[in-house]
Amino acid sequence: MNFWRKVHVLGAGSYGTVHLAAKFDPPLSFSTAAVKSATFPRWTSLKKEGEILSQLRGCREIVHCFGEDTSFENNRDVYNLLLEYAAGGSLVNLIEKYGGNMPESMVACYCYMLLKGLSRVHGEGFVHCDIKPENILVFPSQDGTIHNLKIADFGQAKKIEEKEILIAGRSFQNRGTLLYSSPESIALGLHKPTTDIWSLGCIIVEMITGKPTWSTCRTNIELFQQIALDNPIPENISGIAKDFLDKCLAKKHKERWTADMLLNHPFIVKNLTALPPNFDNRMLLSLKNPFGTSMWASTLHMFTSLPEHERHTDSVHILYPHQLCAPRQKVPGSVRGHRLLPHQLYQPRQKNLPLHNAI
Repeated sequence: MNFWRKVHVLGAGSYGTVHLAAKFDPPLSFSTAAVKSATFPRWTSLKKEGEILSQLRGCREIVHCFGEDTSFENNRDVYNLLLEYAAGGSLVNLIEKYGGNMPESMVACYCYMLLKGLSRVHGEGFVHCDIKPENILVFPSQDGTIHNLKIADFGQAKKIEEKEILIAGRSFQNRGTLLYSSPESIALGLHKPTTDIWSLGCIIVEMITGKPTWSTCRTNIELFQQIALDNPIPENISGIAKDFLDKCLAKKHKERWTADMLLNHPFIVKNLTALPPNFDNRMLLSLKNPFGTSMWASTLHMFTSLPEHERHTDSVHILYPHQLCAPRQKVPGSVRGHRLLPHQLYQPRQKNLPLHNAI
């Protein structure tokens, strides 16, 4: 019983929908992954994202892509990008957990991971263009202290030398989310590696304060005015943290530091002692591709579903976690439950039987 199923939706955006996918291999093996899906013509952007992630493989600070699949689902052709699953959600969840009380040392450690990822992205000739907490995934650590962050969602990414296309009549020319966009990207449509550094600076402020950098703005015009003119750096932080943010949030993009320069800033270097002793030895990349034996899986019909008119009452039915311990049929003197093994999770539904009897 070796097959994958999309279990539920994790999130959705302009370029695709992300599902949690699961596979059960008898007798006890269990695998999970995130699957980002799009239908034609939107899958063109998703395929481009897959090509970028393929080029960025091997960096532990960037979400790992295992390959691609094309399936026929719900009477439509669907392109699926096969990604590692982040059980800790996104940086949004981590920021909410600390509520403005994240220690500077922890902020610096997370910033270190993001700078390592951006260094690889920029070194390969790309600009992410949409760095924000929602696009940074959290992979929980075993010790429960400093988790592992990885950059995801390259749907807006571009080559550094790629020509910018300005849209006539459009007020803002930025590619990514306005709240994390730099002055030059909004006004001029200019997206360079230092554009990502500006976004990183906004995220650092958010980690420290627990609130988005420009959270008081009510309109996009007001937001752009604050981005262009205001200084968002908090007052109640250390001197080296302020200096680091100065290097990230300089209004003139040519005055911002690069990712490699920032990795050597005292704010990062002095706080790396907060990392767990085994941090560099953590295995952050999966050693085995759950979708195949090769480095890059390219499959067909992994998630193909039967058309509606071909589905019968004996079709596969998925049992969810809260259903894994189901009561037995009534037997005199017995009210105990029984636990389902992984190979029993997918079973044909029997006619006229309640769900907990379909085993």
